[in-house]
Amino acid sequence: MKLIFITFSSERQHPPVFFFKPDTALLRNNQPFFLPDYTQDLRATLSLVLRVSRLGRSIGAPFAARYFDAVGVGMDIFAHDLRQKYLLARQPADGAHAFDYAAPLSAGWMPAADIPAVKDAALRWSMNGKEPLQNAAIPYTPEEIIPHVSQFITLKTGDYIFINTSLTSATLHPGDRLLAFLNGKEMLKVEIR
Repeated sequence: MKLIFITFSSERQHPPVFFFKPDTALLRNNQPFFLPDYTQDLRATLSLVLRVSRLGRSIGAPFAARYFDAVGVGMDIFAHDLRQKYLLARQPADGAHAFDYAAPLSAGWMPAADIPAVKDAALRWSMNGKEPLQNAAIPYTPEEIIPHVSQFITLKTGDYIFINTSLTSATLHPGDRLLAFLNGKEMLKVEIR
């Protein structure tokens, strides 16, 4: 299983930029997230998640919708201070993103057929009962992402594609409670401890 993350850019980089997290990064079933001691600035980005349902490589845009069967919600938790340090030193920033439980994932899923235009899905979240003022922007469509990623790597059943959105939280603290919704339905909750 691969966890593939598409990064958000307000300027829509072409092609989309992607990175990986290990399968140990998955946080399932609304379990709590325990703050690691190696960062003082932990943040989370809301993600729309595609569940890959078929084996495929070099997939054409007209066929992209055949390669995922469900849509969910996830988060990209990252150590912002470490990322800044790595970027300034021009070093890979994997340590800031690819740590255990840094990818919370929906407890439930919506069939892809129920969301005909994934890019237009209503995705929102709240932190401690307060919602951001803006709606989540989803920068790329599956028809853009799947062909691009699949030219480099084979997609396999059970892979997850996290499409990061414009909604990034402030620094996370013990006691924070994050809720994420897709088309009005609560899909994910994460309590920070």
